[in-house]
Order: sequence, then structure tokens, then C-alpha cells
Amino acid sequence: MNDFLIFGSTGLTGGYFLDEVKNRNLKYHLFVREVLTAEAIENQTLFDSENLPNLPSAKSLVICIGYPLDFLELIYMKLNIKKEFKRVDLDLVTEICKKASQAGISNVLIISAVGANSSSLNYYLKIKGMMEDEVRAIGFNSIFFARPGHLLGPRDESRVDVFVRLIEFFGNFFSPLYISILRKYKNIPAQVVAQDLLNSYESNKSTSEIIIHEQK
Repeated sequence: MNDFLIFGSTGLTGGYFLDEVKNRNLKYHLFVREVLTAEAIENQTLFDSENLPNLPSAKSLVICIGYPLDFLELIYMKLNIKKEFKRVDLDLVTEICKKASQAGISNVLIISAVGANSSSLNYYLKIKGMMEDEVRAIGFNSIFFARPGHLLGPRDESRVDVFVRLIEFFGNFFSPLYISILRKYKNIPAQVVAQDLLNSYESNKSTSEIIIHEQK
């Protein structure tokens, strides 16, 4: 049996999570949009939001997917972007989790966002919060939501605009001022998020819901 079914292994945090799984010699199966030449074909299944296959049995499900947004779209989204964002970050994530539950998978690990709240006036945080609420309602044995601040790590240059550079510069500059409850808003390396997510899972497999923030 696989230890993990992983959606989003080609993304920033998902890639680091897969590296951690490999380093610990755990069994995994990837759900990808294109075949990965670096992975054995038997370890991957193609999927898209319109053709989501039934999931094989496994101990846990990992979801690191998300609709790509520019920085300004985190603050304000046009209607067409709202629809696509909701389709991926709420509808698709929820559907994957439902299929996992039907397959008998009892644990789920998901990358969410700091400030996620279904009552938020910010659409991005509202959808993330709604996703968390939907996942809770499914009835998993244990749920691990990682709610990181801005993720640090190598990105395609097309995804790094002036706003991202400013966030990372000022975030690092003012980092010592982020104390107490503000710590969770600090910039954080995606690799650390992946490690914390897996470490939290391995330490807390009993019935629980674990919210993972940056606390260092």
C-alpha cells in the first residue's frame, strides 16, 4: 500500500514534500497533468479537473495544488479569475478529498494559507477557508492544514514580479518584528513547510486536526 497519494508534486511545496517522502523511503503515487519522465510510469496517474479518476487505497492523501495567481490577484480578482480560482482551490480539492474518503483513506494533508477563513472579506482567504470547512465535513480521521505565509523558494521567472520581490525584501528586513501572533505571517521557505507538514503527520496520526504555522 502507498503511504501517500500526492497531488501537486511539480509545484514549489509539493516538490519539496515529494523529496522528503523519497528521503524517508516512503511509498507514494503521484497524480499529474503530464507524465513525469523522472518518475516510474507505474508511480503516476494522469488527471484533470474534468476527469478525476477513482483513487487507489493509501494511508494518506496530500494536496499541494492551487490556481496560479499574481500578487495583486490575492487582493482583488476579476470575475473570470474568481471562477477559475474557486474551481481549483475549492471545488477540485473538495472532490479529490471526497474520492479519497470513498477509497478508505483516513488522513489528509493540505497546503492552505495563513488567514484562511470562510467569513473573510478577502476572496482568496474566503475560498481557502471554505475549502477547509468542506474538508472537515468529510470526516477524515486526521487533517493537517499547513497555513504558511509567503512561500520562499525557486520560481519560474515569469511568476516573480516586482511585488513578489518587494514582499520578500521587506519580509526579510522586518522579520525580527514578527513576534507572538504575528509570527505566522512571516515569509517561510517552501522546503520548511514541506518538512513541517510531514513531521507533524508522523508525530500526530491519531484523530486530530493540526494547523501548521511558521512559529520560529
